[in-house]
Amino acid sequence: MKFDNPLEPVYRAFLVASDCFSLAERTMQIQHEELIQSTRFHGVATSEIYIALEGAEKQVADLAILALFATFERFVIEHLQTANQLLATGYPYRYSTRLAQKFRSEVEYWKFDEVLNLFKGEVDANLIGQVKQIKQYRDWIAHQNPDKANPRRVTPERVFEVLTSVIEQIRLTHTPPTLEQPVDTDTTAALV
Repeated sequence: MKFDNPLEPVYRAFLVASDCFSLAERTMQIQHEELIQSTRFHGVATSEIYIALEGAEKQVADLAILALFATFERFVIEHLQTANQLLATGYPYRYSTRLAQKFRSEVEYWKFDEVLNLFKGEVDANLIGQVKQIKQYRDWIAHQNPDKANPRRVTPERVFEVLTSVIEQIRLTHTPPTLEQPVDTDTTAALV
């Protein structure tokens, strides 16, 4: 089974950006004048350039975490919104249909911690806890409220790893199994 990871494009973009920073640092080390002269680094002290690159790398890592988590959040919400199709086939039909419609339209506005709690028992509780910690860091990046303590810093690599694990577990437990071969009722009856 091929796993289509919605986080992959965001993470690949982060890796490309990281490689670009490495190339920029190497360019500065060898002082390749032709490459430097048409940039904002031309004529700037090497120490200032490294400070600028370090700040930009941190900013890109934080933006990657924001984008990874936003993509993950969208996956989880859309997954729950499609789960309402199971509700819509329930009994009594009209009530179940209205309940499914309400669920689909309002799940978007639930607190994400509460949404994550829906998956407890099917997704490793330790992973859910890690996702909540990542969310705290993501929230801090987005708002940078000076009155709140800085949460524990995470890396885009770790965010990608944890969120991918959760997506895999959600898909594994929430995707109905497909039958490889149709059940032969004549053969099954003969075996009983």
